[in-house]
Amino acid sequence: MVRIAHISDSHLGASMFQLVERREDARKCLEKAMDMCLRHSPDVIVHTGDLFDSPFANVEDQTFVNDLLKRVSKKAPIILIKGNHDIPFGWRYSQSPIRLLESNDLVISTGDSDTRIFKMEFDGEVVEFHLISWTNARSMNRLLNKMAPKTDTAVLLAHHLTVSKDRLPIHYNYTGIGHAHNFWLDEEYDIGRPGSTCVVDWRREMSGSSKLIVVDICKTGNEYTTESLNDVREFKYWPGFDITGMGPAEVNNKMKQWIGRLSPKKKSKPIVIINVNGVVDSETERGIDRNKIIKYGESQIDPLFLHIESNWKVIGTAAVELSEPLNVEKSVKEYVEQMQTEYEDELLTMLQDIVGG
Repeated sequence: MVRIAHISDSHLGASMFQLVERREDARKCLEKAMDMCLRHSPDVIVHTGDLFDSPFANVEDQTFVNDLLKRVSKKAPIILIKGNHDIPFGWRYSQSPIRLLESNDLVISTGDSDTRIFKMEFDGEVVEFHLISWTNARSMNRLLNKMAPKTDTAVLLAHHLTVSKDRLPIHYNYTGIGHAHNFWLDEEYDIGRPGSTCVVDWRREMSGSSKLIVVDICKTGNEYTTESLNDVREFKYWPGFDITGMGPAEVNNKMKQWIGRLSPKKKSKPIVIINVNGVVDSETERGIDRNKIIKYGESQIDPLFLHIESNWKVIGTAAVELSEPLNVEKSVKEYVEQMQTEYEDELLTMLQDIVGG
């Protein structure tokens, strides 16, 4: 049996909402995820890319990673795939920070190439690893067609798959991927994607989850264990506040009421996000007082950041030119054409019922 602990997408250096505190959070999240891996006593730890948010990582992040991987690699070898954020596209003389970690013997990666094949032995069992760093769809398809394992046990690791799962080669006991930031595990096809170790883009991560994937590869089939990867900072998220039909006072009060019910559980200051949807008139839109709501939230729960995402649509007034104002039928049709309303069919049907035809 071979045990693999799989994580991905740490994006060190990312600062959501331009918050410098989030850079430290990302480092803490990665360290937490690595320690979680070690608690499962894996034979190998796998990180499937985007360790850094930029290929030009700052010194603080590089020093942190170097020290962390030096500690972790003493207990289990680390395989690290280069993701699209780890590769300096278009910079002729630049080198991925992953290459430096590899040259220091802290990780196993693809070197200066897009791919690498190597073997490792665990308790007498030989496992062949096939690595594919971030590449385009054509190159990946070509590589997948060429990379035929020569051992009974083989693992494919890539930052992103450009083929559907039913078109993957059948030779691999496990396929580990990253890139999409949300957990996905298909035990029928033996494909795993852990999600990100921290919240990088809330629009993506808040709708899903992230989990450490531990896979025991056995001759009789794989056994999977998952464990939630929670950010070190607390997020309070209202995903679908629909304000359709509300007046400004009601909208403002509803948001304040929701904020008033929050009770952060972690010591670190939370990030609060209210995602507001719906359709309102221009008067309501003008009356939504973001500054007062934010100040109220700051006084109530002292957040690190409070964000109101305005996804609502505004129905405003617009000038409509009517060629014959006294001609009801023609005026309605001209109104529909000029306003380009989504209720065009319903209005024309009602018009026929009223005037006949």
